[in-house]
Amino acid sequence: MDVGSLLSNGAAVAENSRSATADDKLNNDFSTFLTLLTTQLQNQDPLDPLDSNEFTQQLVAFSGVEQQIQTNANLEKLASLTQLNNMAGASSFLSHEAIIASPNATLEGGDAVWDYQITEGANDVTLKIFDSAGALVYQQNGESKLGTHQFKWNGLTTDGTTRTEGSFTLSVEGTNDEGNDLHTPIFVTDRIVAVDTQGEQPIFQVGTNQVFQSDILGLSVGR
Repeated sequence: MDVGSLLSNGAAVAENSRSATADDKLNNDFSTFLTLLTTQLQNQDPLDPLDSNEFTQQLVAFSGVEQQIQTNANLEKLASLTQLNNMAGASSFLSHEAIIASPNATLEGGDAVWDYQITEGANDVTLKIFDSAGALVYQQNGESKLGTHQFKWNGLTTDGTTRTEGSFTLSVEGTNDEGNDLHTPIFVTDRIVAVDTQGEQPIFQVGTNQVFQSDILGLSVGR
């Protein structure tokens, strides 16, 4: 188990511990309240009995504490069911190909694929690929026309060697018509290999990227 999972497990255990402590305190307060009320009734002066309005108010308070305990128990059950539903729903994403906004793609099966968008007039567009250590391994000219372009890399590096697997980062460099650096959105389509459902919303492992469900732009069955 990685560090992220350990931290998530620790947070879940701490949250459960806090919830159990709160329930214990509430139950103890409830028992104390019941004892005090019973003692008060047993020791009231027959000639001057407890005022009915005051007694009614105490019974209402008694009922409120009881309802709070039941509400807490029901909320915990609901939270458990919600987590199970999240897990079941998230697991259905496994093995699908997800489209996300990221420059990081996995080289497997002989290629790594990116899509990049040219959204403004572009000049001297260059595509550069870096390995996980940050070293430049390949570069070539890119498309400068407006629109979305796909770039598929087969692992062949500038020095003539061939990479067969790993995580690689694409950088699209160039200038716009005003001479400023291009801002080029980059997207990858990669396989969902794991889902972490321990947080408030599932975290998906898409290739080497970790994203929330809201970051997934589309799904496909696979390559």
